[in-house]
Amino acid sequence: MTKPHPATRPLSPLVATSLAVLSLSSATAARVVAQEPDCREDNTRIVGFVVDAGTESPLASVLVSVESPDRASLTTDNGRFLLCDIGPGERVLTASRLGYDTLRIRIGPNPSGEPLRLRLEPDPIILEGLEIVTDRFERRRRAGSGRVRTYDQEALAGSNYGSAADFVDFQAGVVTVACPIGNSVSHSTNRLMLRIDRMGVATTCVNDRGRIVSPRVYLDESPLLGGWTALESVPTSQLYMVEVCGRGTQIRAYTHRFMERAARTRLSLSPFWC
Repeated sequence: MTKPHPATRPLSPLVATSLAVLSLSSATAARVVAQEPDCREDNTRIVGFVVDAGTESPLASVLVSVESPDRASLTTDNGRFLLCDIGPGERVLTASRLGYDTLRIRIGPNPSGEPLRLRLEPDPIILEGLEIVTDRFERRRRAGSGRVRTYDQEALAGSNYGSAADFVDFQAGVVTVACPIGNSVSHSTNRLMLRIDRMGVATTCVNDRGRIVSPRVYLDESPLLGGWTALESVPTSQLYMVEVCGRGTQIRAYTHRFMERAARTRLSLSPFWC
């Protein structure tokens, strides 16, 4: 049976601090359209394409946004974006993608309806660093003892699920159940998370071959305070990658800001086991 798409949850205080440093605001992230919306005929719209300024190749998963009103869209595989119900007047349009310089331009009415063509300048230091760090992530996964499934920003953006928890629940084959009351949950968490579970913050567990397990949840290589409950408030639009161990006993999410820092510093990764 196909699970329905749940409603996007508001940002919780448990993750607000972790996400406050991101370049995307929570308000914008909540309005991101992962796939092209249905614009009404009478809607004022902005349509265009985003390409690499060096190669002229289309760029997918570029966040294109305007403010007042807040509208945002992620480009498709062919680099196309569509913003609906923009309203009259001039707007500042922003296009950003990890590994490229952020582009900001002021645009006005476009009676011709011709698509815009936005050219993003690549940042060679970040792009090279991403290749190095991505290879390190891959080698770490291979070195572990368990199966790890990886979902990149294209998969996250194209899923139409608003939160990381919803994506893992509905797209990653994880069977979530209500955590039993008391101490019958398997001790798969570290001590900090176990104490949080007992205080009643974590209410969602996973079924791991008959064992009811409270999953270990990490954001940017650090334990996420609140576990799964906090993951429900992490927008997929702010994530570069998600790793899921086994049947969901461990979930590791990585933001764009973290990956940019990792690329700049050529981050060395600590080993982990599922």
